Amino acid sequence: MEKLKQQLKELYMQCFPEDSETYTQFFLDNKFDGTNCFTLYDYDGKLIDMLFLIKKQMVLRGTVFDVSYLVAGGTVPEHRGKHIFTGELYRAIKLFHDTDRPITGLMPFAHPFYVKQAFVTHSFYKENPVKKGKLPLQEISFGQIDEMSKVYNDFMKDKNGWFYRDKAAFDLRLREIFCEGGKAYGLYRDGKMQGYILTCDNEEIDEYCAITPSVINDYDTPFESVKENVPPCDGAEEDNMIRICNNKLLMERIQYPKVNQTVAFCVDDWFFKENSGCYELTVKDGKGVVKEVKDAKIRLSIEDFTRLVCGCYRNGDFDENLERVFPVMLNCALDKF
Repeated sequence: MEKLKQQLKELYMQCFPEDSETYTQFFLDNKFDGTNCFTLYDYDGKLIDMLFLIKKQMVLRGTVFDVSYLVAGGTVPEHRGKHIFTGELYRAIKLFHDTDRPITGLMPFAHPFYVKQAFVTHSFYKENPVKKGKLPLQEISFGQIDEMSKVYNDFMKDKNGWFYRDKAAFDLRLREIFCEGGKAYGLYRDGKMQGYILTCDNEEIDEYCAITPSVINDYDTPFESVKENVPPCDGAEEDNMIRICNNKLLMERIQYPKVNQTVAFCVDDWFFKENSGCYELTVKDGKGVVKEVKDAKIRLSIEDFTRLVCGCYRNGDFDENLERVFPVMLNCALDKF
């Protein structure tokens, strides 16, 4: 185990030189359990490729899914360009498909690379300038997790594609911020937390949640701008990506709007053909019943089906019956790793 951790540490630092040794060690100590990493060795026994599967829970269309979030995938420089890592992604998607984990996700180093494996950007943001208010910031720590959790859940309640956090997840999030000198601040008014800020360097905000987006403008902060989640639109920056690994299972588990609707369609997953299929979806009382059919007039790529399920599209992009059962939603995924 210790030998493997040392090999992973060396490859991690080679693939991600922007991360410090302190953070690399924190990552391995806290997010690697000895079983949640794909590895590949050459004939000489050298570790040449890795892909971590971090256990998280994602809320998608009102359902909490256990998700293996893809993190820190990398290949040694001399073996890049040989599609080794693409093979590892295929291996991961097949594993999730076969073990009832219908979705996965990641924060990409380069969005175009993952588009080639049919990952879809589901959360977007714009940087908004921060005004300078007069209320003071209050530095907070582990004793304020319950307050932070309430703010986080209130912030996320009308959003989609977000990560559910229990107390242990918040504890890990704070330790990750603090491991290299980051700070956590509470935004209080009349003794009640209105929001919080997590920052790695005290110059740029890493995470911000509040009862309304504009709360930060009431406080005296050193920050120039803050990210605000937005629907897909001109000028929006791409954020987290998602990948559907099992279409039928996902449709059977998510919640639907209170409509009565039957619609048939085919989905072509060109990268992972086992996930292609034609379906008849009947929605009633917020639940969906899925039947596999031989064919249908409506034909979707896996990317378009993902946008529908996530609700990250513009009204009018798809058949009106599909949009009725998969209405537009605002996505927000603050977890990165």
